[in-house]
Amino acid sequence: MTRSSRTRLRRLVVPFCVCLIIRFLLVEQTAAAQTTPTGTVTGTVHNGTTNQPAPEGTQVTLHAYNSSYTSTETITAAVDADGRFQFSLTDKPADWVYMVSADYQSLSFSSNIGPLSGSQPLDLSLTIYEPTSDPANVVIDQLDISVNLVGQEAQVSELYTISNEGTAVFTGASGSSANGTVQIALPQAAHSPVFERGMGPTSGFFFSTEFVQRDGRWTDTLPLRPGPNSLTLRVAYSLPAADLNLSRTLPYQATSIMLAVPDGLQFASDGWQQQATQSAGERGALRQFSRANLVPGSELRLTFSASSPAETTTLSTAWSGDWILSLLILLLVTSIAFRLLRPNKRETAVPAPAAPASPRPAASGERHKAERWQLLFALADLDNAYKNGRLPEAEYQHQRQEIKNRLRAIWELV
Repeated sequence: MTRSSRTRLRRLVVPFCVCLIIRFLLVEQTAAAQTTPTGTVTGTVHNGTTNQPAPEGTQVTLHAYNSSYTSTETITAAVDADGRFQFSLTDKPADWVYMVSADYQSLSFSSNIGPLSGSQPLDLSLTIYEPTSDPANVVIDQLDISVNLVGQEAQVSELYTISNEGTAVFTGASGSSANGTVQIALPQAAHSPVFERGMGPTSGFFFSTEFVQRDGRWTDTLPLRPGPNSLTLRVAYSLPAADLNLSRTLPYQATSIMLAVPDGLQFASDGWQQQATQSAGERGALRQFSRANLVPGSELRLTFSASSPAETTTLSTAWSGDWILSLLILLLVTSIAFRLLRPNKRETAVPAPAAPASPRPAASGERHKAERWQLLFALADLDNAYKNGRLPEAEYQHQRQEIKNRLRAIWELV
């Protein structure tokens, strides 16, 4: 090999080796920055119904989620006589987050979600509850109903906020959630109702496939956990506008009901209290009515008639979605004001939350953390529904992407 050839070879080999060394160092530094050498997840499993620790030997599972919100690892352990558990972790990426779950009495319970942080153990305590078939503690805190006329059809949207004020999980009258839990009373003529479950304070609603029709009533097939706002639900359906009748028997106590109807629809308002009329701009006026503190089994009468063909409100299909959204927003604002001004006539018996409650309003970061946990729970439930064949792939991918988009939006805010 000539001297000039050796020189050219060195000019090629030396930069190549330098690049390899730099790349190796960068990879090592990145890996070191992305891993936490050691960490401990601890906590206790408490029975919120009996106010006792979970039985010794109760199995708990640690779930790890990566930055794509995908479950990457699970570890199982058993609690001791005091309901305590511990997981020791080594060489885990720093951007992973963790959640602990436990199965008890054929029900699944989960902790909050959090990352490892330095040398401090991560506390992921959780609360389990006994099941109950008694619906006495199921309460409709708020029901907002809006009606809109589109041609010869009435479009109805109902927004429910439902709480479980007891200290046990409501699993339905049969004791098996698969046979139905929370009943949603809709008019017999309601056509193709669409159910959407609320996922968080600013995360909107997602299509729900868990509602089935049993004995003429629609019912959820998911258990109702103890606590306020245990279920937020939006139901949309249509039915003929002629001789419109939305009456139904309430299966549970209802604290507050708000109704919004357009001007062209006459409402038989006996027993209802009329609220201030709201303007909807070019779409006319919105008349609002309220009722409060109805006991289980109360008959909710909702009968209507159009004023006259000339006065009947008829909107184009393009406007109908915006109209219903406007109705819901106005109902929400009015119902909040109504509930704040109305004295509370009953006490609420709800179990204490797993994390200590702050005496002051939650800061923005705390709200985002709570929403992030709700979204991660929703994502896990969505994955399970798809794996069990209860959700078509197209709908699964669509809902998963929506949840992930919201998670990305708030992930860096906390």
